[in-house]
Amino acid sequence: MRALHRVLVAGALSLPLALGTAAAASAHDVPSVGFEKGGFMVGPGGAGVQLTEAHFGPDGACYFDGMVLVGPGGVSGGFTDSSVDWTG
Repeated sequence: MRALHRVLVAGALSLPLALGTAAAASAHDVPSVGFEKGGFMVGPGGAGVQLTEAHFGPDGACYFDGMVLVGPGGVSGGFTDSSVDWTG
């Protein structure tokens, strides 16, 4: 169970890095605006991670809010995702 906690937390913490890398790869000369806020916790009872991210730029707009919790009773989580793409 301990190994599962580590894998889930590592995977969840790598999400902001993947989002940031994708945004840098698609950068344009037109400015864009973004917001990112996240947090995590690890303790004797389990582990959890939460991320809120929003972006508005030349390629479109998106919003993501999600969380994952792992504890003695199992794994739970949820997310909300919305996006619009106006590049055609």
